[in-house]
Order: sequence, then structure tokens, then C-alpha cells
Amino acid sequence: MSGGKYRYIHKDQAGNAYAFHGTFHTMSEELMIQTFEFEGLPEAGHVTLDTMRLEALPGDRTKITIHSVFQSVADRDGMVASGMESGVREGYERLDEVLAGMK
Repeated sequence: MSGGKYRYIHKDQAGNAYAFHGTFHTMSEELMIQTFEFEGLPEAGHVTLDTMRLEALPGDRTKITIHSVFQSVADRDGMVASGMESGVREGYERLDEVLAGMK
């Protein structure tokens, strides 16, 4: 299945809201390709192309590999300066908690 758009808002513990949106280009059980735009950058148009691959591992585990292509070095640096790394880490920590609760 491919196509469709998304938009979501992430709120941190302090109540700050961060919005993101994009378009799905490829969706399968092992591969997702989408555009991604953080709405918190000063100017619109800083879009990345993200590829996520899922790989089954022994022991009912899954390896996630994400590759992001930025339009420029400045776009990459702006995303890093925005706190992207801590936001991604926080999101995966929350996912770990949800998955642990499902066992």
C-alpha cells in the first residue's frame, strides 16, 4: 500500500508542542518511504526523504534502520539544532514502554 498523508503533534513533558507532516510514498511490512517536515523551522520547505527498513531478528526482535536525506547541509544542521536527536530518542523510549506493556 502506498500514498496518503500524515500530520501529528508531539508534546513534551513541559507541554511544548511540535508538529510534523509528510506524504507516504511506499508502505510495506519491511519498507516505508516518506517525506518528513518539521513545522517548527522558521521557513517552510525543509523536507527530508526518509527510508525505514524493518529486519526480523532472532528472539522476536526487530531491527529498525532509518536513513534521512536532507536537501542541504544547512537543513540537516537546522534539524539537529532543533533537538531532533532527543525527540527521536524520547519517541522510541515511549514505544519501548508501550510494547513492554503489550507482553
